Amino acid sequence: MSDPQLDLRQDKSYRRGLVLGLTMAEIMILLLFVLLMALAAALQNRDERIQALDSGGASRLVEELQRAYPQAKNSEEYFKELTRAIEARRQIEAAGAKDGAENLMADAEVGRQVREAAAASGVKDSEKFVKEIVAASSKGRKGQWPPFFSLSEAGGYFFDSGKATLRPEFDRNLRGEVIPMLAKSVVDYDVDVVEVIGHTDEVPMSGNSNLDSSLIAASVGRSPISGLRSTDNAGLAMARAVAVVHVLRSDPRLRNVAILPLSGAQMIVPVDRVADGSARGDDQRRRRIEIRMRRSTQQASPSIRR
Repeated sequence: MSDPQLDLRQDKSYRRGLVLGLTMAEIMILLLFVLLMALAAALQNRDERIQALDSGGASRLVEELQRAYPQAKNSEEYFKELTRAIEARRQIEAAGAKDGAENLMADAEVGRQVREAAAASGVKDSEKFVKEIVAASSKGRKGQWPPFFSLSEAGGYFFDSGKATLRPEFDRNLRGEVIPMLAKSVVDYDVDVVEVIGHTDEVPMSGNSNLDSSLIAASVGRSPISGLRSTDNAGLAMARAVAVVHVLRSDPRLRNVAILPLSGAQMIVPVDRVADGSARGDDQRRRRIEIRMRRSTQQASPSIRR
């Protein structure tokens, strides 16, 4: 009986190099072939896209972008608008076609109303207008403009009768309650002007006035507020505004704002209504100090038409 022929394929070291009947070298060649086929397919798809753009697709895309976004000025702005459109479509698809379309239409309507409101207010940059409103809301504001404060006799804020002298409780409330609120509003609303407006009722006055000679001196502390005398409601309202301004200016919490005294005399009925002269007798609601805040503005100088 002849010796069996030696079969190399039964050798353990040979079997370790086989996978599904293929050697490791054959498998590597097969993988390389598959990768080359995939790369060829990708390149062919890319070439087809480029050819589609070259055959008129690119020009049509540019035309559609120009038609959809006529305000864009350069390619970068067109790209930004296209990116936003793609993102909006993704959001619609994620939210569901119906709900997404409804939300998009609602947002578009809000945007239209904002643009109209900005235009009606004389605002040129509507986007900046919206950002300011959003910033105000994030700080807890109830609106874009700060509130005003009304300190009337009806609310317990008294002056000496016919004079500009603050009663002690008025002075305490100014320092302990009103000034902290003013300081907070100055920061929250980014204002730098505080207007203090004196108002009276329509009861006539008489006597001698020294406001022409003493009002400014009293406002800067060179003479006492108690020495101010007025013969009319316009002067009394101004003197009382000066008395409040004197207290506000002395407080370091308001050192970075301009504080201005003004007189509304007996002309304005609460709130913001012009008097018609029909009132008779005293009225504690009308004897008041109003404090309003605003930002300093550039002076407009309209020319006179001849």
